[in-house]
Amino acid sequence: MECISLTTIGREIYPGLEVKICCIKDTDIFENSCVDQRFRIIYVKEGHAIFQNGDKSQIITSPAFMCLNKEDCVWLHKAVDIKMDIMYFDPFCFGRYIEYENYEDWKSKLNDDYYFFSPFFERNDTYIGACSINYYLGNRISQLISAADDELSKQKDLFWPCRSRSYFIELLLNVNTIFNEDISHEKVLSGKMSDEIMDVLDWVHIHYLDKVVLEDITKQFHTNKTTLNQKFKAVMGITVMEYIISLRMQIACSLLRKTFLTVGEIMERSGYRDDAHFLRSFKKYAGCTPTEYRNQFE
Repeated sequence: MECISLTTIGREIYPGLEVKICCIKDTDIFENSCVDQRFRIIYVKEGHAIFQNGDKSQIITSPAFMCLNKEDCVWLHKAVDIKMDIMYFDPFCFGRYIEYENYEDWKSKLNDDYYFFSPFFERNDTYIGACSINYYLGNRISQLISAADDELSKQKDLFWPCRSRSYFIELLLNVNTIFNEDISHEKVLSGKMSDEIMDVLDWVHIHYLDKVVLEDITKQFHTNKTTLNQKFKAVMGITVMEYIISLRMQIACSLLRKTFLTVGEIMERSGYRDDAHFLRSFKKYAGCTPTEYRNQFE
């Protein structure tokens, strides 16, 4: 793999524009030699290997994902039938085409957006950059990498740079949410985070952009509204539908801050099909309209 392949250059639309994101699908090659300033999100969809980061190592078995920063010194040893989807990206892409003097300057200005990069920065005895997940959540990660790759390769309209970055931002949100829930499982222990609630969370993260009502979830898990909400709120602090709305609003706010996509497209990408419903939900969440929210970050 040549280093130039880790960036995308505009062709007919915005010729010469550099978007420092590159996606590689269904690969068995784990590249370390020319990642340069790139971060990586890697979805291990098949196989297993020994994952080493610095002087620490662990066995990873598919499905799993890795969130690697530019300083991680990472290798895969004794890989067996490994197959991966990988997104390489310059972390500066997270800003809306803002220039930074260097990596430390970017990191110091993340502020609240540091949240998005927790899986890339946090390292301890139990987490060295890799998380196990199930195939349903893994498929969502794979779908977002594919969607970004499709925009970057086809460059089909004027919004291809923003739209590819929007899938990248949604991918960051997904892996970070999975990462933080994985950490929360360790904190609350199995006595509080039951298998039932973990299954509900997994289901929600697959379907939160679908047209979902609480009855859909209660039927799926053979329970009633009151019992489900009581159990879910005891762990997460909010009801199931409040959690779904929160996920949708996080995506909407992120895309409004970080891209130039139209409000209508952002509405649909956030799981809404009705303008009035989206506007009510957004104003309740953010205290202003989507346009007013975006104007704060121009």
